[in-house]
Amino acid sequence: MRSHAVTEQSPVPGVGSGGGRRIFVETELIPTYDEGAGGGRKVFVLEEIPPILSLPLPDVTTGPSTDIGLIEATINGLLEDDGGMLCSCAFEWGLTDSYGKVTPIQDKTAGNHFSQVLTGLKPNTIYHFKAFALNIFGLSRGADRSFRTLSEMQSPYFQGPLMVLLEEET
Repeated sequence: MRSHAVTEQSPVPGVGSGGGRRIFVETELIPTYDEGAGGGRKVFVLEEIPPILSLPLPDVTTGPSTDIGLIEATINGLLEDDGGMLCSCAFEWGLTDSYGKVTPIQDKTAGNHFSQVLTGLKPNTIYHFKAFALNIFGLSRGADRSFRTLSEMQSPYFQGPLMVLLEEET
């Protein structure tokens, strides 16, 4: 008797056909002394076995943008769950939700925040970004978010003591 492991190429939904690994046992009805060389009829028995482990994908959240200026902004993310291993985290970003650019990778573990300062942006322009995390089992992405860069520099705000100094000089 020989055992073989088989994986379905195109799993079919339904009871007993769940797309998982299957074991079949090959039994020759007219066995011979030379292993596998019998000319008899063969019977195949299929048994579904449960998966040995589930794939622990990371869970990542895209945070809000902060420190938005005329030509730069900071984008933020949080690695909620790392699947029990170190993850590579970064952001996709660009002028549309098709992104087109990727920030440098940062290695993080569960519960760690990560951020990236984007520079060289255009004033008064909407940018989209999305956090992602990758471990050996796969890739997870956060939700799309966006921000608009400032259209002009904010004028500085002067407080009382500075105004007092200016009045004394005149």
